[in-house]
Amino acid sequence: MSRLSRVLLLILLAAAGLACSLITAPISQVQNLASTAEAVATSFPSAIPSLPSIPDVTAYLHPTGTPASEWNGVPIMPQATSGQEFTKSTYSYRVPLMSQAEIESFYDGKLQALGWTSEFSASTGTHGGILVFRKDANVLTITVAEADQGLVVLLVLA
Repeated sequence: MSRLSRVLLLILLAAAGLACSLITAPISQVQNLASTAEAVATSFPSAIPSLPSIPDVTAYLHPTGTPASEWNGVPIMPQATSGQEFTKSTYSYRVPLMSQAEIESFYDGKLQALGWTSEFSASTGTHGGILVFRKDANVLTITVAEADQGLVVLLVLA
């Protein structure tokens, strides 16, 4: 083998070795990064305080109990068939199927007589919608939704 062949072979071997190290080094770095990420991820849940649980809002669609005539000074429709307070700021009750206009008319008349101002109303169809009233610093949101061949009226006072 000539001297030139040996030098070329040596250069070729050195280049191959260098190429292999250039390929294996990033793989090793990725493996180290994956190990670090795994270590962080396993310690992560204990580092963050637990989040508050989300309430089961499906219960709002099925209020039980005798409906009140009023709740926190807010009148309840006389057609109510059941009602339930879920929190200090949330009450829902059921009424037979009626139009959104009937419910809006009831609350417009009753709440304005009590000093509330209508801020917003939107219908989601003939049997649903949202009404918002304000009195001083209080905001009352009334959500009407069709459920089980009747309507559920959800009152949220903030």
